Amino acid sequence: MRTATLGPGLTVVLAPNPGVMTGPGTNQYLLGDRDALLVDVAQLGEENRRRLEAPGLRITALALTHTHPDHVGGALDARRAWGVPIAVHRRHANATVNGHALAPERLLDDGDEVAFPGGRLRVVHTPGHESGHCCFYEPERRWLFTGDTILSTGTTVIAPPDGDMRAYFASLERLATLDLATIFPGHGRPIDRPYEVIAEYRAHRLMREAQIVDAVGGGTDRISDIVARLYADVPAILHGMAGLTVRAHLDKLIAEGRVREAPGERFELV
Repeated sequence: MRTATLGPGLTVVLAPNPGVMTGPGTNQYLLGDRDALLVDVAQLGEENRRRLEAPGLRITALALTHTHPDHVGGALDARRAWGVPIAVHRRHANATVNGHALAPERLLDDGDEVAFPGGRLRVVHTPGHESGHCCFYEPERRWLFTGDTILSTGTTVIAPPDGDMRAYFASLERLATLDLATIFPGHGRPIDRPYEVIAEYRAHRLMREAQIVDAVGGGTDRISDIVARLYADVPAILHGMAGLTVRAHLDKLIAEGRVREAPGERFELV
């Protein structure tokens, strides 16, 4: 469904950008009944603009979970089209979109609040997938907008150097402490069992970590070989991204003193 009402004053607009990394497309959330805050915006081509304008809401502000292209690609066009100010975590003060400065009007910090008609979102800085990634928490209705930190279309990529596996584990643990009813992810359907999914995400990452330790201990000590062994059931087009996540796991294990990097882009247990 391209546009759907998810709750009082909450509409999701699916961007027309399906793909192997985006699933059915990027979820763009509108909060408000007349005026609305927009959370994330994919490239604002003719079709996506038509979809965003179809609910008949006046978009008055834009808040970004992070600055990967499928979530920020239309930010500058949104500012030009609707005159909206842009808010993003302060790590992205100098971010660019398609070679042009994002120049956000507001820089967000953990704990800040972003108002929308009928409520407020609390900024929860959740580095891991990306260093400036933020989730947005609506405490009254117990909604959590998770961007790419938690999805309902598989697991997320952690891509060094900006992606950090240790930070990602910490972010998952923090989200589990919030009072949650529903997770609204950046891709896929809403999640109505938030704590189970957070636990599943953590368990999956721990499983991969254990598999990597086992592989390295058994002599499978190059990232490409680890990917071939652990992701044999994953389409080859995704192996590059899988390799980045394996690297993030290895960086975590190195920081913990459990693995060391050897000459020739090899790894060994400590």
